[in-house]
Amino acid sequence: MYNGCTTWYNINKSCKYLVKHVGKYTFKFKLDLNPISNKYEPHIWHRHLITPDDAIRAFFTISEEEWNGKYQRYEAYSADYDIMLYYMKLKEKDTYLFIITAFSDWR
Repeated sequence: MYNGCTTWYNINKSCKYLVKHVGKYTFKFKLDLNPISNKYEPHIWHRHLITPDDAIRAFFTISEEEWNGKYQRYEAYSADYDIMLYYMKLKEKDTYLFIITAFSDWR
């Protein structure tokens, strides 16, 4: 699955990220260190068992979305995948997105 291979992430000083390009969109995911395997894996997989590919699919099928001004992020739900996404736009582009987290909503 996600084995922490260096080709999967970019190093930004002390943080590691997985960057995926899909069409005109760029998705950025934070990587967490798995203390058992000592390898990096996407936060959304490590914490919530949602793959980056599933989060991307959910993004393209958003059925509900609202802006959370308090936390400066979008909170969106995909009914097709039953996934809640929290994300923000980076670099003032609508196509460069940082996925903060994703989890099953169990509505």
